[in-house]
Amino acid sequence: MRNRPEISLMKKPIFFKVFGSYVVIILIMSAVISVFSFSTIRMHYEETLALELENVGRALNARILTLLENEGPQELDAFLKKIGTEIHARLTVIDTEGGVVADSEKNPAQMENHKYRPEVVQALEGKIGRSRRFSYTVEEKMLYVGLPLDQDGRRLGVLRLSLLMRDIDILQHSLRLTIGRTVVIMAAASLVLALLFSLQFTRPIHKLTKASRQAAAGNFGVRVSFSRNDEFRELGEAFDRMAGQITRLFDETSRQKEELLNMIAFVPEAITVFDKEGRITLANESFKKMIGLKVPEGKFYWEVIRKPGIQDLIGRAKSERRHLSEEVSWDDKLFLCAANYLGLQEGVVLVLQELTGVGKTDGRPPSI
Repeated sequence: MRNRPEISLMKKPIFFKVFGSYVVIILIMSAVISVFSFSTIRMHYEETLALELENVGRALNARILTLLENEGPQELDAFLKKIGTEIHARLTVIDTEGGVVADSEKNPAQMENHKYRPEVVQALEGKIGRSRRFSYTVEEKMLYVGLPLDQDGRRLGVLRLSLLMRDIDILQHSLRLTIGRTVVIMAAASLVLALLFSLQFTRPIHKLTKASRQAAAGNFGVRVSFSRNDEFRELGEAFDRMAGQITRLFDETSRQKEELLNMIAFVPEAITVFDKEGRITLANESFKKMIGLKVPEGKFYWEVIRKPGIQDLIGRAKSERRHLSEEVSWDDKLFLCAANYLGLQEGVVLVLQELTGVGKTDGRPPSI
């Protein structure tokens, strides 16, 4: 049968979690800033151009009205073509019926009716008309601004000014590149700062983790100190206090264990302790002499005690979780064998008291 490969999940260091979170936030914010800033600047730029066209139209209003009423369409058309070349914008005069009277770029006679163009409709209603759409006359996208031409309370027509969106798009492309470079520089600087902050944040954690591993390996003398005055410093001081307390408790436990071992080492009764797996964890000199083994610690009890009666007594004491005792013979000697279940450790303490030559026992277990 083939063994299945073990699947282990690689733990992700906290540095990558912290720094990765900053990277995601910075990238999202950079994208949002790029989109919204460009959109806002584009709208503002188009609004500024529309206002400039509106101001130019107001400045030309009086001259165009004079030519419209006192001169012929040819003079007006020539004036628009001259001004359009100077201001780099297209100008069109449209009458109240939508007919083109004059245009700075095309022959008015060849142009279709403009009455229902959005900017013209708004201007004929007395408003400032604006629109951005494709022009079939010049076959390009354009920005349009329409202004009503009023004289003595009469509406004579509409002055429409327009710019090619191609020129605007060129400027906006340059603006997009500038914004993009700025955002990239800001994002790079933010990533560097995020990297430094992540290192600064995770370095104490790594230090504490390393110290914890050393303490877990038994090096309770390890200490952690931080020069920073924050929660990490408090955590380091708490770790040092904990390590010191563990050291003291460990020393105290070792001292007590040593005293206990010294107490039972030369007790006449044979004493041994098994853990929950049945391994011998402690044995006094009397027990070692009984089994003829100097170092029984670490071995299973059935490896060194080859007496079925004692093995059975140990097994029953553990399975029934209680104290049991009975008389057993070992090498032609009679012993009172007591097996005491250790609830916390789930192990067993075995005490063998020799009865040969001392008479019958009253059945009570030997005392340690």
